[in-house]
Order: sequence, then C-alpha cells, then structure tokens
Amino acid sequence: MKRFTLSWLLAAALLAGCAAVSTGDLKPGASAQDIRTQMGEPLATYALPNGGKRFEFRDRGARTYMLDVDASGRLVESVQVLNETNFRNIVGGMTQQEVLMTLGRPAETSAGGRMGGPIWSWHFQNTQCLWFQVAFGADGRTLGGGSQTMLPACLNAGGGGP
Repeated sequence: MKRFTLSWLLAAALLAGCAAVSTGDLKPGASAQDIRTQMGEPLATYALPNGGKRFEFRDRGARTYMLDVDASGRLVESVQVLNETNFRNIVGGMTQQEVLMTLGRPAETSAGGRMGGPIWSWHFQNTQCLWFQVAFGADGRTLGGGSQTMLPACLNAGGGGP
C-alpha cells in the first residue's frame, strides 16, 4: 500500500511540474490583473502602437502565448504564436524587436550566423522533431524568412525523436 501511495504521489508531482501555461478561462475583456492572477508574470511585455501592451507567456512545452490588452488594460486577444502561420510572417529585413513581438523570445540563441549575426531558434509543437530558426545579419535584421530544421538532439540520435 505504501508503494502504491508513493507511486501515486510521484506521478502527481510530475504532472504538476509539467503543467502547461494556458489562457484557460480568460476571455476578451478580462483585466490585466485577471491575466496575471491566472498566468503569473509575463516573460516579456511589448508596447503596441495603440497604447496597449502585448504580454508574452511560455509554457514548459513548445507553446508561446501572446495576450494583447488595450490602453485601458483589457484583454483584446490571446494567441499561441509558435505555428506555421506566424512562421510565414517572418520576412527579410525585420528587426529583432519585430521578431520578438511575432514569436516571442527564442528557446535558444547561437552566434556565428552566415552574415555575422545570431541565429534564434524556437521549439514548436510538431511531430517531425523540428524547430524554427531565424538568422540575423550584423545589422540586426533578418536575412530572410526563417527555416525549419532538425533539433540537435534528433540529429545526434540519428534522426529519431528527441
């Protein structure tokens, strides 16, 4: 009986540790305080042109949520941004700030891109063991649209899953 209880407690602890950030019950019109109560402090906050703000939240998995609030602090929209549609919105000449506002902070950055700038990488929900990468030039602007490539763990494992 003790073994069963210990196993159950360990399983519950693991599930709690893997809990994903979710916008859950937040609906348009929710206050910025409602957002913080449900989701915690944002990873980043970006100013929007209309006086509103964009809050960035990332779960432990491969999802990043952007929640836009208007100038009065009310939720207008919430979107999980690491998806094919947003990847297509990355085009040549974008600033690093524009990429951050579109996809959120990268999971990994590395130096030594082909034109002297960094390469940013995002893990995203997919079944092919891929991540999305964007290369920047020395001027801090994207060199083109991003690309999908194998996760290093998959390459090291001979193409298998991570």
